[in-house]
Amino acid sequence: MTTKTATRAAQTLEKTTVQHVMHRGVVSCPLETPLRTVAQMMSAHGVHCVVGIGAAAEDDTTLWGVVSDRDVLAAAADGEVDNLDAGSCVETDLVTVAPEVSVREAARIMHLRGLSHLVVVRPGTDKPLGVVSTLDVARVAGGGRVGTYPRGATRVDQLMTAPVVTVTPETSLKNAATLLVERRISGMPVVQDGEVVGVLSEADIVSVERGPVESSRARALGALLGSGVDVSHMAKTVGEVMTRPAITASTWQSASSAAALMTKHGIKRLPVVGRGRLVGIVSRRDLVRAFIRPDAEVRRDIREEVLSRNFWLSPGDVDVHVHDGEVKLTGAVDSEITADLLPTEVRKVPGVVSVESTVAVRR
Repeated sequence: MTTKTATRAAQTLEKTTVQHVMHRGVVSCPLETPLRTVAQMMSAHGVHCVVGIGAAAEDDTTLWGVVSDRDVLAAAADGEVDNLDAGSCVETDLVTVAPEVSVREAARIMHLRGLSHLVVVRPGTDKPLGVVSTLDVARVAGGGRVGTYPRGATRVDQLMTAPVVTVTPETSLKNAATLLVERRISGMPVVQDGEVVGVLSEADIVSVERGPVESSRARALGALLGSGVDVSHMAKTVGEVMTRPAITASTWQSASSAAALMTKHGIKRLPVVGRGRLVGIVSRRDLVRAFIRPDAEVRRDIREEVLSRNFWLSPGDVDVHVHDGEVKLTGAVDSEITADLLPTEVRKVPGVVSVESTVAVRR
């Protein structure tokens, strides 16, 4: 590197602030989250750390630590992944910075403390705004694009509807049917003490109408709304007919994993749970929106999120061609593991319909 180039890199690192390169938003977990779940979160989002916030049993938002991939690695080496929770395995120091700190200063802190991540917090608080990593620093030092950095595969909490129309197990079926008709929805979560205990759908209400087979949804709903049909033989409350247990999605799950859940269980909606509480609902229609994306956007996410961020591959290593959501990967990488994993990770990107890979291993 020439002196002029080195000077330019140093100036860029000094002038660029953390807020312009950090990954906005954080993947977080409460203190007692099983370590296996934390590892699944890392894998689902392609991140190297999960930020610890509060305890699930309390309305607590205290920032208590960072569970890094190194912490998971140490537990895996000891065979303790199934025996530990997030709070009991943390060895990585929690160090925070303000969004206005320069990337050069963030690099200095990480270097001195031997860290690969810093949590970016709002000044004067411990509210996390994002995470800056060694890869973000490397991107700036290498002259990469500075600006809002995509977060990767679309998450459930980016698609869900909130607040949610809910009922309790004690709600009468007539009142529940009224809600479905008035709100023009086909189902809703059943909640008790803030916990999702079931889901009520139009089909559940229709199932209590014991008339002829040709009875329609409209007839069953009409019966409950007082159209004159005898309903004395019907169940009276939501708790008697709701579907249980409820199949739910977590806020941090990807759109593709939510779609897989719906397909597996043959359902049209998923209550979304964060820290044990209902925070939203995601439907098939919401997921369809995530997958109707221009090929150019899909290609960008594959290159920036999968190839660069997850596998640290150079732009010339793998070529990505996308047409109508069908992806073709060509090129060469250094290991068979990377070549094998690439198609799997690319399939997780919303908008990807299929993946054909002829990526070879360099000899």
